[in-house]
Parts: sequence; structure tokens; C-alpha cells
Amino acid sequence: MKDITFEERAYAKVNLALHITGVRDDGYHTLDSIVVFTDVYDKLIIQRTKKSGLSLNGKFSEFLSIEKNSILKVLELYRNKIPYHLFINLEKNLPIGAGLGGGSADAAAVIRFITNVSKHLMPSSEALSEIGADIPACVLSVASRVGGIGEIIRPLDISEINLWVVLVNPDIFVSTGSIFEEVTEKYNQPLESFIDLSSTDQFIDYLKRQRNDLQTIAIKRHPEINKVLHTIEETEDVLLSRMSGSGSTCFGLYGNQDIAKKAVSYISKKSDKWWVKFSKIN
Repeated sequence: MKDITFEERAYAKVNLALHITGVRDDGYHTLDSIVVFTDVYDKLIIQRTKKSGLSLNGKFSEFLSIEKNSILKVLELYRNKIPYHLFINLEKNLPIGAGLGGGSADAAAVIRFITNVSKHLMPSSEALSEIGADIPACVLSVASRVGGIGEIIRPLDISEINLWVVLVNPDIFVSTGSIFEEVTEKYNQPLESFIDLSSTDQFIDYLKRQRNDLQTIAIKRHPEINKVLHTIEETEDVLLSRMSGSGSTCFGLYGNQDIAKKAVSYISKKSDKWWVKFSKIN
């Protein structure tokens, strides 16, 4: 590994559906979820140095703690396993506490980099999920059906699916733990089995029959989320609107880029405080 600088991207994860299926003895809830990824990302600049470290910049960096950042947990995981140190600058472009897997995506990007560059064996999904439940899915960053507490990953072939997503965050931090603490229905049916992923229309119909079991809880605590959802539902030709993960980001799905751009324009006029982005789903 030469002493040069590398760039790695931590892509925003979107939960298109999330069912809570149980709770383990250790208190962690088991899930059945469909996740996709976007072209909206945090950027990491990685450099080999004499001492490992982390610096932060970007729009949402002021809300992060370096000492508690999951990137440092990853560096500690590899401390005696790789013959060099890494200094990482994180450009934080994704909102915090937003249901986009941001912190896990950042940690996953470092794991992906180390694995690709050093050819070091990837840690097990169980070990990764102990750092962050979303990390195993974010390491792959491909459309997947995710089970357990996040350690069971089954990639999905959505190459025939043509969808664009508009992401809207109302500048609200949502604590994942606090949302899960309020879950009362802990043993729900899993997602329906897939029959066909070769048709966008069938995929949308499938998603409409699923749900996000955390959405009602998050809306009760943060009514602004409901306002965001209603605004997305008002956009032209929206195919589906829902909250992602534990919130507070909501999404709308659209059939092409032009319709998604029109939705961004409409939503942006409703509030200048909302973070609004769009992307092809991957």
C-alpha cells in the first residue's frame, strides 16, 4: 500500500420496508427489511499515516463526536491486524439520526477500504453488527433483504427495476434506541416472499403491501415527519411514500428522473429547512 490518499464513499441506505419480527434475549429486535442504496453519500478521505485518527467536516459534522464515532471502533478492530495506521477525514453530508444508516455507512466504508486494499479477511457479519446493526448491509451497499438484527444479508437483483427516490429530512434527530423502546407489537409477520423482481410495477405493488413498523411511533414523537409524508404524497406521479428505518428521513419513489426532479422542486418550496435530495436507487 503506497503512501497516497484514497477516497471512499459511504452511500445512504433507504429502508423501503421494515417489519419487526421478534426480540432476542439480549433485548435486540429482529427485523425483516428491504434496503436499497443511493448515490447520495458521505465522503471519506483516507491516508496511511504514523498514527490513526479522524477529523470531521461537512454540513452535518458539527453534530458528531469524534470520540464516539464508529469509524474509530473499526480502526480499533483492525489495530493489530494491519501493518499501518490510517487517518480519515469524514465529510459528513448525510443528516444525523435520519434513518439513512449514515454512521454505519461511514464505518462500513472504512471496512470495505481495508478489505479491498490489504486483502484482509472481512470480519463476520456478527462481529460487524456489534459495531452497528446496519454495517453488514452497508459494507455491500447493494439492494438486499436484511434479517436478524442486521447480520443476515440476502442481496436482491433489482437490475430490471427502474426507480428514482426523493429523500426528505425535516432537520430532526431521531434516536434509534428511543424509537425501539416504544415498540409494543414485537412479534409481527415477516415480509411477503418475493415472486418476481423483473417488473417495476410489481415491485411497487409488493412494497405497498408491506410497511415500516417504526413509522407510527416516530410520527407520534415527531409530528413534522407526518407533514413531510403528506408533502411527498402531494407530488405528481409519486408511486410510494414512507419513512426510512427509524426516521426521520422520508422518501418518495418515482418512475423516472424528470418526475423526481419535479418532486424535489415542489417539496423544496414547502420548507427551506428540509434537506431534499434525489437519486436512482441501487
